[in-house]
Amino acid sequence: VHASIDIGTHTARLLIARKCGIPGHLVPLARKRTYIRLAEDLSESENKDISSVAIDRTLDVLNNFSGALKRFKVHSVNAVATGVIREAPNGNQFMDRIYEETGIRVRVITGVEEAYLTAKGALQALDIHTDPFVVFDLGGGSTEFLIGSEGTRVARSIPLGAMILTKKYFGSDPPGEAEVEALSRHVDQCLLDADLNVPGAQDLPLLVGTGGTVATLAVMLHGIPLGDIDTDRINGLLLKRRKIESLFSEIRNLSLSARLKLPGLDKGRADVVLAGCLTVIRILYFFKSLQLNVSLSDLLEGILAESSKGEEND
Repeated sequence: VHASIDIGTHTARLLIARKCGIPGHLVPLARKRTYIRLAEDLSESENKDISSVAIDRTLDVLNNFSGALKRFKVHSVNAVATGVIREAPNGNQFMDRIYEETGIRVRVITGVEEAYLTAKGALQALDIHTDPFVVFDLGGGSTEFLIGSEGTRVARSIPLGAMILTKKYFGSDPPGEAEVEALSRHVDQCLLDADLNVPGAQDLPLLVGTGGTVATLAVMLHGIPLGDIDTDRINGLLLKRRKIESLFSEIRNLSLSARLKLPGLDKGRADVVLAGCLTVIRILYFFKSLQLNVSLSDLLEGILAESSKGEEND
């Protein structure tokens, strides 16, 4: 039994799985996801230290994860940190403290590593083995892309995250027209600047989306009860661009308290869903795509698949 952990900007997530006979194939035993909101208290100054409050929140969550690791008699744990932790000056002290207090050793991975591992988890789960494709992972602090076309692989991590964008662009609740337009322009410009144009990939594509926002949109648009969210139910669902746009039109003028009442939207996501939804729409337009394939399998599966490959090669 093996486990992977991702400590991201908005959430900490745990996957416990058993490897079966087929190389790289996993049988999930348990999943946990808790909101840790590391960007919430980021100091506004140049110093992007993660606050002590957010660190304590994360340690509580990881202690809870440790209990699950013991219950399932987990043989090995592969834990990574992503998002705002990459940039935080106190990131290394944070990782040291996690190890001291929980025994979990966490390594900070680059955006490029995250893009490859996420795509590995998603493509394997959706049984996609041919080019061209685009996999994007929209998180709280960044969005990772892996683009495959004609044998070429391009990985990018760009600073478009649902939580960071909400903090930066949406000062009023609900956001005003000018705020929505400013965020749209910013996302479009970031995508243009990111050099995502791979030969043959622009008119593709098979666009695969992962991350909390994409999963939330799948749950809301397909009417899935929050208790039924698992890979069997979510992986491979299609989200049409026009459906996402009409959902955005419906919810963009709702206050946070009104959004909290929407079916399928859990309360930890309600404050960042508008920025997340708008970012997904702009990504679809950028790649001239009318729909995306949803994958709940992502970085956590990719980490386990990669570590099992390492074991096979030992």
